[in-house]
Amino acid sequence: MTSIGYDAFEGCTSLTSIKMPDSVTSIGGSAFYNCTSLAIVNYTGTEEQWSAISIGSSNSSLTNATINYNYVPDEK
Repeated sequence: MTSIGYDAFEGCTSLTSIKMPDSVTSIGGSAFYNCTSLAIVNYTGTEEQWSAISIGSSNSSLTNATINYNYVPDEK
């Protein structure tokens, strides 16, 4: 996955955390708009890689969440 599209999770108020791979390079506008419960982003990349992601407008729910860099997903 390299991008998260416009309005992808808009209004998903029950979304509290997400796991995001370091392959993501762009996040569309309003992708996480009004995701009022989003508190944690578990990101598999570094802080530098996160800073390079193109994040569209109206994504404050995402950008205000706690970002856990270098996240290693559980393999089941």
